[in-house]
Amino acid sequence: MSDYKKYIFPAVFTLIGLLAVVNGFTSHQNGTFMLGAFGILLAGAISLVATMVQLSKNLRLIISVGLALIVSGLAYSNYMSIKIPIEFQKEKVRRYAHVVEHLKDIRTAQLAYKAKYQKFQGNADSLVAFVKTDSIPFIKAFGEVPDTMSLEDAIKNGIVTRDTVHVSVLDSFFLGNKTEARLEPFNPDSMVVIPFTGGAKFDIQAGKVERSGVKVPVFQATDSKPFDPRDPKQVGSMSDPKTNGNWE
Repeated sequence: MSDYKKYIFPAVFTLIGLLAVVNGFTSHQNGTFMLGAFGILLAGAISLVATMVQLSKNLRLIISVGLALIVSGLAYSNYMSIKIPIEFQKEKVRRYAHVVEHLKDIRTAQLAYKAKYQKFQGNADSLVAFVKTDSIPFIKAFGEVPDTMSLEDAIKNGIVTRDTVHVSVLDSFFLGNKTEARLEPFNPDSMVVIPFTGGAKFDIQAGKVERSGVKVPVFQATDSKPFDPRDPKQVGSMSDPKTNGNWE
């Protein structure tokens, strides 16, 4: 019975390696994981053969130490191949939440700009200046409309008057009584700056596209320094009159 005991550990080790290889193929693991799985399988197989073959005590010790080092290195490599993508994804989610908040602010600013000038702004600095210093016209009714009258009748009878007032873009669209939770306080100067990049700015474009014979204003703001180059975030489009973001 004692002769069989010496085969248990290398046999189990070989089985673990084999299962890891099969799991890697079926679940489409990355190259680092597969290398580790094959390494564990090979180490187990070598250990099993070394157990079966009559070798000197010193040679067995050398093989055992070598296999232990190889297995430890491969196990660590496998651990990191799983840990690194998970940490990358967590950091991506954290950073992209800030990026999307900035893109939403840019969209709000562009829509306000279009409401006043009937076009979008393609210059980042000019868009910031618009938010900080400009205003938009707003028609306001003064007076109270009686329950028995419509607004138009109240205006005709002089009970209610209308006047055009100019309201600050900054106060009306970004400050004031905003209730939406933000990740960071709104700052017009940093609105066009990509978070976590040290000062890189969003690529902002504006122009027009033709739809049914009519020139329609369009804009696009893109993360020019994305944390994940395979997944740059943007809002708007230069080829289609839409204002949604590609995360929506």
